[in-house]
Amino acid sequence: MAEAEQPVVSRSRRVVDYGSTIQTRLAAAARLPSFVTIESPRRYSKMSHNTLSPHDSQTRWQRLEYFLNVLNQICIGFVTIYMSYLTLRTGLQGTSLHAWLVTIGFSFFMAEGVMIHYGGNVLTHGYKRHTKTTIHWILLTLGGCCGASGALIKMIQKGFSLHSTHGKLGFTAFVLCLLAMTSGVSALFSARVKRLITPLLNKTFHNFLGFSCFVIALTTQYYGYQTGYFKSRSETDFQILMKCLTLTSLVLTSYGPLKALYQKCENISRQF
Repeated sequence: MAEAEQPVVSRSRRVVDYGSTIQTRLAAAARLPSFVTIESPRRYSKMSHNTLSPHDSQTRWQRLEYFLNVLNQICIGFVTIYMSYLTLRTGLQGTSLHAWLVTIGFSFFMAEGVMIHYGGNVLTHGYKRHTKTTIHWILLTLGGCCGASGALIKMIQKGFSLHSTHGKLGFTAFVLCLLAMTSGVSALFSARVKRLITPLLNKTFHNFLGFSCFVIALTTQYYGYQTGYFKSRSETDFQILMKCLTLTSLVLTSYGPLKALYQKCENISRQF
């Protein structure tokens, strides 16, 4: 019987097992890198001196404006209340009526009226522009009528013979008050007269006249504390106090109108 044939084993041919994936997955997992979290040391940087953001700076400036406006309201209130007490207790006749009308008109109504549109006004900050404009017209109409009437009473009493600084400034304030009220009516109907003058120029001219009238009127009030009427009814220290309060009110009240007037002048320069 012939010798049985032995199977030939070939080593040159590779056998691939496509059905088994366990070893492949284990090998892939072994090749994946492993990471160890190392806590980095804390670094402390130096704080810069200017750590305030623009928003924080604006907020602080707004708070300062509110504080100064409250201080201004206190000055206005004190001057108005004391002058009303001083004049009402002696009777509203002659010089007393003059002093009371110009104080109520210029130092109170006009001062509050020119600050209506000021953003730092704590009394009208939350009002709409239309409401502010209405209050502005009411206050300045009252202020102009009271102030002009008080000045006219004194001029008639003096026979229009004004030689003192107080009298000359008072007459100037009277004229500017009439001009400011007239220009105010023109500014109110600026849309209808825009063919003659642009609304921007019309309102800018009105603001300038109104602001000039207010400055001259409170300067007149300052010199009024040096008249014989006030000296005979108050002590020297109180005269100095009233002068300081009036000047403080003049400076603090003028900031808002000056800011608005400057912005209008900038707009005019851009247009022309």
